[in-house]
Amino acid sequence: MKINKYSIIALSILVMLYSSGCQKQLDIKPQNQVEQEDAIKTSKDVQGVLIGAYTAATLRGLYGGRFQSTSDFLADDGDFSYFGTFNEYTELSDKGVTIVNQFTEGVWDTGYNTIGVCNNVLAHIDLVDAINKSRVEGEARFLRGMVYFDLVRVFAKDWGDGTPSSNPGVPIVLTPTTSIPGIQKVTRNTVAEVYAQAIADLKIAEANLTTGKSIYATSGAASSVLARIYLQQKNYAAAETEATKVIASGTYSLVEHFKDEFQAPDQATHVFNTSEDILAMQISNQSGFNALNEVYAAVAYGGREETYINDQHFNRYEEGDTRADLFFEDDGEFTSKFNNLFGNVVVIRLAELYLIRAEARSQKTGPDYAGAAADLNVVRHRAGLGNITAPTNAAGWITAIEKERRVELPFEGFRLFDLKRYQKSTNSVDGDGNVVDTFPWNSPKLIFPIPKRERDANPNLTQNEGYQ
Repeated sequence: MKINKYSIIALSILVMLYSSGCQKQLDIKPQNQVEQEDAIKTSKDVQGVLIGAYTAATLRGLYGGRFQSTSDFLADDGDFSYFGTFNEYTELSDKGVTIVNQFTEGVWDTGYNTIGVCNNVLAHIDLVDAINKSRVEGEARFLRGMVYFDLVRVFAKDWGDGTPSSNPGVPIVLTPTTSIPGIQKVTRNTVAEVYAQAIADLKIAEANLTTGKSIYATSGAASSVLARIYLQQKNYAAAETEATKVIASGTYSLVEHFKDEFQAPDQATHVFNTSEDILAMQISNQSGFNALNEVYAAVAYGGREETYINDQHFNRYEEGDTRADLFFEDDGEFTSKFNNLFGNVVVIRLAELYLIRAEARSQKTGPDYAGAAADLNVVRHRAGLGNITAPTNAAGWITAIEKERRVELPFEGFRLFDLKRYQKSTNSVDGDGNVVDTFPWNSPKLIFPIPKRERDANPNLTQNEGYQ
């Protein structure tokens, strides 16, 4: 019954408790909230709620795949075509997202549900025994910090678009809501405030957590997300520092063959984690399914066979690049990265950290081009390619790194944030691959709308530009 108890806390659902005795007349006493002293009493209780935070984050609305797929569909410029029945994906691909799009709404809902569970953990952190207290706090802060960063990336302007200190971000909520009367009618904090909150949480997580490998958050995972944040802010020195912490730790190593990083259909679910995985959401056939499999995989591997990979994407690969082999043909081409219906969803892997550090080294004041080349070559060599022909200036390095990211990380949820960081435009295309419209990197159409349901419930939430 504890699982139900934690779910009630996490979702802040009104619970009516009735008590009755053996009297002739029932003594019914409706209650409008769960008393915290009854729900969470011990260190074990708090740690159980923490597991609930991971469960919330793993749901397909967030890191179970929809955060990655929705952002990639919005950014796509014709590398793939969608011929499916989910209108939500069609809207994203066409850059015409509506305020009632259930997939973008799901990112918001699942994100704030995860934050709410983390807030509940942190509100009761003093109940945790000394041996586990730092770890529990670190894991809760890691999840909260990562979710805030990702929410502000899709529901607000990019860090480099205008003024972060005045651009509306997403609401920061740091205390748990435990009853309907306690629901907070929040306003949107600024982009800068949300970034600051994410960084603060992740720094505490980095300090509190161990460096060893785990299916749960680690110091390396916190350093990795900090590296992402600093890279998006173009704070290159800090991004390099954080990426180096992960790479130099020796905790992680690239798998020998690129294809082995992705879970094959016949591999056991839930427990599959490679030497390259820094954080993977643990999916099982009892907890849900991999939403990336749903949208990208062929029917033969449990997917809906609705997202076809186009020649435009295949033309990005150099001859001999083994990453071009990770596709499946069935009256069309489909990525094979997600061929296990219940395969884990890798959120952070080591190859990305090499690419982050390469970009940081090439763009920082006093660039380290030799170091950038060494990092890119680590990734290229694993793909069966030779050394990069090193560019001679910062702009050339951006072109080279962007190209490498588009063949190493496609369909994993990076493209929207890359094109905004590089300030590149994208296109909507028709079923034949013809460009319909072009959208600059700072177009309001490349930002998710605040969901209609949220604004109906809370009029204090302002809508993003271009939406009503």
